Amino acid sequence: MQRRVFLNGLLAGVCAAPTLAHGLAGAVDQNGLFSSAKRPLIDLENGTSLFDPFEPDEPDPNLGEVVTRVPNVSIDLNENELALWNANTDEHIRLRPITSMGIDHQELARANRFMRDWRRNEVKTVDPTLILGLLELQQRARRNGFRDEIRFLSGYRSPQTNEMLRRTTRGVAKYSMHLDARAIDFSLPGVSIRDTIKMAKDLGLGGVGGYPSFVHIDSGRRRYWGTA
Repeated sequence: MQRRVFLNGLLAGVCAAPTLAHGLAGAVDQNGLFSSAKRPLIDLENGTSLFDPFEPDEPDPNLGEVVTRVPNVSIDLNENELALWNANTDEHIRLRPITSMGIDHQELARANRFMRDWRRNEVKTVDPTLILGLLELQQRARRNGFRDEIRFLSGYRSPQTNEMLRRTTRGVAKYSMHLDARAIDFSLPGVSIRDTIKMAKDLGLGGVGGYPSFVHIDSGRRRYWGTA
């Protein structure tokens, strides 16, 4: 029988964790972050064409309200490993953010580094409910045959990077929740964007935006845009 864990009280201390900054030691670091030599890990000149003009750009006084939901994730060792591939840096990581003992803060710290602003190599604490929500979504996809890594595109975005993207790329919101490390852009290789959106909406993961090549989720109030 699968064991389920409900995380109401465990997330409070994690959300208040401080902003961190780290350098990169090499292709393989002490946190188990693996990268290939195909491209530099930090490339300030490399923009992205993955954005489309869908992301809401208006300030919303209710946007900061955190969605009240309890992630329902399996802690079975065969299911609780979150597998991610960073399409920008070609890094791969495998995490177990939740175990039978509760939240693993060291694993969340590894996730924060993986989801850093790779252009400036700045790390900020990503909303843990999103990391667990991503694991929850991966577990659901795996029960439907998904066996690949999640293709990760964007987590924390510094103000400098956000402004640079706004100058060079369409559809980057001035008040993006990426600035607060409360948004993740991703896709599931081999799973349609439409099906990924449906899973994210069914799980109630807050804001869900549908784009041609990826899905945006955030921990703001429930709202949908783009193809979502």
